Amino acid sequence: MATLALSIQQQIPRFLLLPSMADCSRLRPQANGGDSSAPLGQSLNWGTDFPQRSSVFPSNLSFTAASVTMLLLEHGSLPPCMTVPIQLPARLTRLISDITQYTATVESSVETTTLHLQTSDCGASCNILFGDGSKTIKLEDGLNKVEIEVVSEDGTTKMYSIAVTKLSASAAQLSDLTVQGGHSLQPDFSPTTYDYSCPVHFDCCEVRMNPQTPDKSMQTAVNDATCSESIMLNAGETEVIIKVTSADGANSQVYTVNITREQIPLAVTFCDVRDQIEFECPVSLSALYKPVSIHQSEPKTVLSAPYIDMLTRRSKVDPFTERPLGEGWKVRESELEQRMSNAPVKCFFSHRGCRRQMRYAEIGAHAKECRHKPSSDLDPLIRNWEKRLQTAFGERDVDNLISHAEKHLKLYKKWLPNPGDVMCCDPGQSPLDHLEQAAVHYATAVKIKPHNAKLHFLLGQTLEEHYFATEMYGLRKKAEVDDQDLVQAKSAGRQEEILAICRLHGFPGTPTMENQLKALDMELQDLKQQGQSAKADYIQTLFLWLSKKAGKDSSSVVSDEKCWLSRALLKYLDAWSLNADSWEYNLQAGRLLLLQGRSKKALQHLQTALGLQPCHPTIRFYTGLAQLQQKEETMSNEQVMLFIQQGLEYVMGQFFVPHDHKEQEQWDTGCHLSVVNAQFLRGCLSLAALLSKYSSSDQAMSPEQVYHIISGLAAQGISRCVNAGEVVQQLEWVLLDAHFALLQTLIQQDREGNQPWIVKRCQALTALILLSSIAPCRELLDMQEKVCQMGVVAAPRCSRALCLLGSAQLAQSDAATERGQAGLANACLSFQASIELEGSHQTGEPPEQLHKQTWWKDHVAAERDKTVKHEATETKPTVESSEATVDGKKTGRVAPARGAPPSTAKTLAPTQVNKTATGAKQTPQAARGRKVGLLSAKSNGVGKAPGKTSIKAQTSCKSGQEHKPSTSAVEVGKQDNEGTVLTALNEKSYLPRLGLARALTRTADSQKQACNLYREVIDMAPEVHDAYIELANLLFKDDPLAAVDIYSRFPLKPVCEQTFDDAFITGEVVHILMKQEQYEHPQLLPNLIAYGKVMGLCCLEKYIEALEGKFMTNLLRTVYAGILDKSVDDEELQDFFKFKCWI
Repeated sequence: MATLALSIQQQIPRFLLLPSMADCSRLRPQANGGDSSAPLGQSLNWGTDFPQRSSVFPSNLSFTAASVTMLLLEHGSLPPCMTVPIQLPARLTRLISDITQYTATVESSVETTTLHLQTSDCGASCNILFGDGSKTIKLEDGLNKVEIEVVSEDGTTKMYSIAVTKLSASAAQLSDLTVQGGHSLQPDFSPTTYDYSCPVHFDCCEVRMNPQTPDKSMQTAVNDATCSESIMLNAGETEVIIKVTSADGANSQVYTVNITREQIPLAVTFCDVRDQIEFECPVSLSALYKPVSIHQSEPKTVLSAPYIDMLTRRSKVDPFTERPLGEGWKVRESELEQRMSNAPVKCFFSHRGCRRQMRYAEIGAHAKECRHKPSSDLDPLIRNWEKRLQTAFGERDVDNLISHAEKHLKLYKKWLPNPGDVMCCDPGQSPLDHLEQAAVHYATAVKIKPHNAKLHFLLGQTLEEHYFATEMYGLRKKAEVDDQDLVQAKSAGRQEEILAICRLHGFPGTPTMENQLKALDMELQDLKQQGQSAKADYIQTLFLWLSKKAGKDSSSVVSDEKCWLSRALLKYLDAWSLNADSWEYNLQAGRLLLLQGRSKKALQHLQTALGLQPCHPTIRFYTGLAQLQQKEETMSNEQVMLFIQQGLEYVMGQFFVPHDHKEQEQWDTGCHLSVVNAQFLRGCLSLAALLSKYSSSDQAMSPEQVYHIISGLAAQGISRCVNAGEVVQQLEWVLLDAHFALLQTLIQQDREGNQPWIVKRCQALTALILLSSIAPCRELLDMQEKVCQMGVVAAPRCSRALCLLGSAQLAQSDAATERGQAGLANACLSFQASIELEGSHQTGEPPEQLHKQTWWKDHVAAERDKTVKHEATETKPTVESSEATVDGKKTGRVAPARGAPPSTAKTLAPTQVNKTATGAKQTPQAARGRKVGLLSAKSNGVGKAPGKTSIKAQTSCKSGQEHKPSTSAVEVGKQDNEGTVLTALNEKSYLPRLGLARALTRTADSQKQACNLYREVIDMAPEVHDAYIELANLLFKDDPLAAVDIYSRFPLKPVCEQTFDDAFITGEVVHILMKQEQYEHPQLLPNLIAYGKVMGLCCLEKYIEALEGKFMTNLLRTVYAGILDKSVDDEELQDFFKFKCWI
């Protein structure tokens, strides 16, 4: 058979024609002439599987064995990267003879190509089966398939095919797109996929895009600039637009890459306080991350994207206005994010001497290289304990059980959900299965080697991880899920019994946790007096069950031997008993003993660990925390603060480790200083309280900085939790306490212009309290009321602030007690003031309703007393103030007790659980002679009696300065042409009316007024479910059909769009009409269909039985047909109706 040698010439750069993948799959590559051992299915790599010999292509390549060896597309000069000379070994030449199909791609500027054909047999001939058959091929846009027929002398023929694809001049697409620096695109690049995301580390400040085009005549631009320019990234999301234009300039295509930086983990301090106010997230009180606003919110609400998702996870309502969120409610604030990224900030480690200022977007890269970053290697202590001999951990070969356990732990961590994701896994593939297998392997190893301390320790760590897997990620086995359902049912039954007991003892409604415990205690004493010991024992069981739910930390959990933490502590103690000289065993045992409340025992273990590892930051942190809870002082306050601060700084430094470091451990639940560990964050709260009370070294952090870091870390920890269990509740307590401390600090700064910031923080903290998963308790309600009072003092004519205060006061009126009645009266006054101020300016005299409330009177009196003392101090400067005398006394440590938030030395802490808070005069700070008022008087009339000049004005006039009263509204500082200060107007809202209606329903003589308010709410906000439900409940007792009319006014969406809240209303209509036997009522049929479509036919079973008993077959047929979206005459339905005897 004849063979063919072929080369192709074109008037453009040369291309190598490659065999098609189908033909390549039949070859085995062979280098340097030797036999290849590669399988037949391996593809050829023309750049590596063949040796290079020269720097230019040969003009012709001959073939042997009647076959083409290669095809060369040659035109002009070849770029150096394309100069790939190839020599084919003999054996490979024989193998490649089977290749008859080749492909090539040429640019749009190529018009023709020339084929140079040469056969190995001079008697053979070849024919070009394309176009006119000439060697010069005219190329068209797209695929040009050229076939060559080779005919030998004996008539044998062989066909060769060349598929040349010519790019269209109007085509506009990329052949490849990469991000310099090894950042990956998601999804992988494809020329027909135009939207990508690219996650990068938070210290990445800029990137460079590398777009590649198949045709060099195509033009590319990145953000309307050249591709060689770097792109400066925002602190959150940066949208990069890559535009490719076709060779003829007629068409273009846009590729979008959304580059997302990780959230900067620590709170930043902006150089300008105005930036600090504008860019502060209401949830974390740190800088906004991927800021989004709520569509048409007034005033405009901007939050970080992860936190607004967290707040709306359970209920799709605006957390500030409580309005339902419609479609497209989330609006990305790109311009705000860009301004924030360019705003100057201070270094995280400014307290350690760093004076650099940089753009917010650059702080991550700076902190990574900052020379002031704290080192993980701490300096030795000035006073060292006697060092002990280091223990041997039993260095033996790793047992197979331990190896298997470690593999299962790796698989467990691999399959844990990402932050904010929902746990979804197939049966038998839950991460908990791997964790359980690890515990089984360790337990088996302990059985084999019971005296190996390390095995006990590893088993303890695995058991502790079980706690976080259950409470943080919601992982449970199916049997445990069934048991959990049973437990929830039992819990619901117990709660109903507790509420019934509360009603018997004068606590109606839903009392706070404290009142529920009080009612149980009263019932227990009554039963003991009556000699009913069996019932008394059951009531005591209810009391203990409820007590475990009331804590802010895990102390009660650790004490429960059935809990994973309790079992982990037992294993840590087992390990310590076998090897008492191990710092690691002493640390773990001391940490959990401290969490259990056994601080004295914990301190012994921690001091032992500190003697063995005096420079370990974790040991120092927990040792300082344990010292803080001792009655006798064994360490100075300065050393305690140093220990705890070193632990916090260690965590801060770990956020900026190099990229090749192991995965950041501060997010790992197994880390002792993990930011999802509420015990660690509570210790940091103690540090902030100490820093507020005692002066310290120059490198000490400020209390505000610590509180900001805690609030930011706690918010991130909550957003990472999948399950709303005990871990989330503990982190929520930390977040609320840090928020409250920062609010008090802001108030005490007593600076002009702080009122809008105070109002903003008060509203944010109130929203967090309302949306938290913490069960209502006295401490939480006291905090809510105190925060709302602070907001009213800052803006006494703000309708929204007064409405929030009324809601907080209404929550306090849960019992028919003197305090409850006072709270109810105050709530009515606050709601009435909020309604009266609608449409008026937010400045001026406080409303009359405030002067009728006890707490406001106490505030005014406290401000007056403070001014008198201030004037006395100015006239007698040599006389020491009573505050100095009191502060000179020894007040002890400020470690927060369990269930109580940390408070600074000059802050107004919320009332404790067992105390009442009727006014500011009853606070401990007032008793010590410290600042009593909630806020310094800033606006006209704030903190003064009606008709008198404000104290601030009097002081300013005496000093000869002109007093210019500032507004207390959220929008201040705007002026008209005449220089008059313009302030915001109070908007009309349904919320104060709804709150007032709820308050009026508590008394029998105001029911009618409450009904009128409910109707007004329905007219103002027809989409609010609560107004219909509560009004209908009021009317149901006297006129059930009137309740149906109220429900019928609700604007239901089409059935396919109805929610479970909508189904509740339709279900109530069905329930009332069926109970009243109003089978012909026009609202029964449509509501039966709507309720059945949303909830299912099973929810209508009892109603169907009742209708069958009344022979309402026509109605039943119509209901079934409507739910199934079929006609009554449908054949299948007709058969079903016959079976049911309905026709």
